[in-house]
Amino acid sequence: MIKKLKIFSVVIFVSLLYCGILGIVFNSVSSVPVLSVNISDGVDMPIIMYHSVLKDTDLSGKYIVTPDTLKNDINFLKNKGYTFVSAQELIDYTNGTSKLPDKPVMLTFDDGFYNNYGYVMPILSEYDAKAVISVVGSYTDEYSKSNIANMTYGYVRWSEVYDMFIDKRVEVGNHSYDFHSNNHGRNGSKRNSGESEDTYKNIFVGDTQKAQDRFMTKTGFAPIIYTYPFGAYSEETTDMLKSMGFKMSLTCNEGINHITDADSLFMLKRYNRPSGISTADFFAKMGID
Repeated sequence: MIKKLKIFSVVIFVSLLYCGILGIVFNSVSSVPVLSVNISDGVDMPIIMYHSVLKDTDLSGKYIVTPDTLKNDINFLKNKGYTFVSAQELIDYTNGTSKLPDKPVMLTFDDGFYNNYGYVMPILSEYDAKAVISVVGSYTDEYSKSNIANMTYGYVRWSEVYDMFIDKRVEVGNHSYDFHSNNHGRNGSKRNSGESEDTYKNIFVGDTQKAQDRFMTKTGFAPIIYTYPFGAYSEETTDMLKSMGFKMSLTCNEGINHITDADSLFMLKRYNRPSGISTADFFAKMGID
């Protein structure tokens, strides 16, 4: 009888222990958060700003570099352990749904030059790099109408913009519809002195939405990145862009970005890449050497 009681006690003890362990395990599993990526500390990220890319060195200048310069820059960054990231990867990181590499870097190209399509995209493919190419809607309308495809002075047409949207290495940015001009009495998309908030909002949203509508009509896609023409901006545009569905904005202010949450993806800083300076010296300016 005593032996049976001992056996029964052992069975009860093991059962309770087993249930307790399972309870701890299941409670632990149920308490695991859905988003497990810790972004509390954030990550530093430089952004390089290019414009036109041409082979003729006689044309090189503040906003024009050669394809070889771009290749050298990409190789340099790769050799320093940097990984080229997309806007979507940054968005996913700030949402807590994915991680970023230890040393992320972003390449951007402003204005939508045709040579970005002719020279830059093949280089991105060759080196497995990624980039944002920001397009001015009115320029693309003009060159689509004339059907001019010229590496030196041309801009991408809607057919090329579509190709950019479906390319896995390229993301397209909205560089305004018609703010990239000094002919309208305004510095880029910046609010004029004395202009009422409502007037400015109507003008800014109107131009931005016009570009979005043209992108959608002509390609079936619309950008989620806004790139300020001439880097000129007004702080209140961030809320306007968010309300329109944008997830990121790019300025021409220089500095290293610290990526943490979704808000940190607006007013991102960039370093303009001119010619006339070596790859090593250019990147040394931002502490990459």
